[in-house]
Amino acid sequence: MPYTVWSRGRLVGESELAYVRCMPGLRSGDFEPSAIGEKLLPIILGVGPALRSLHDAADKARDEAESVGREMPVGDWPDTIRHTTEYADAMSIPDELESLALELRDPAGAVVKTDWIAVQDTHRLIAIAREELAAVDPDLDFEDDDVEPWQPAPPRYQIMVGLEGFDDHMSREAKKRR
Repeated sequence: MPYTVWSRGRLVGESELAYVRCMPGLRSGDFEPSAIGEKLLPIILGVGPALRSLHDAADKARDEAESVGREMPVGDWPDTIRHTTEYADAMSIPDELESLALELRDPAGAVVKTDWIAVQDTHRLIAIAREELAAVDPDLDFEDDDVEPWQPAPPRYQIMVGLEGFDDHMSREAKKRR
């Protein structure tokens, strides 16, 4: 029986959360969206693309500033970035995600308390990796990394869930290492 993800009483998708557990309080697995989930995925998946666009815009602004001898401030987003649509998109994502009020339910339907729920598009991540590898070595041939006919295709979507207390646990662990 799968775990399910809900948004305001609407089924978003399901997962067995069956990946090997690598950290206490972190669960992950393949994610299969529902029909409504497919419609909500642009918001749910928006974090990665929005942040990548923002960092690309920041890199471009930094390159432009350096080409005319200006230095970009470190630590905060300069006004040249704050006035871009990429910045606005990235800053709006947390509010958009919060408005979905995503919740995880166990196989019996009981709500599982979480710190966060994140879904990623593996096809997008593979495309980014291929693009970056091709920039390093344009002669790379990606035809050999296709899935063999007897192997199942990789999942389109994956989910990670930080169970309640996960973020606090990670903060305490980080402080111990300092």
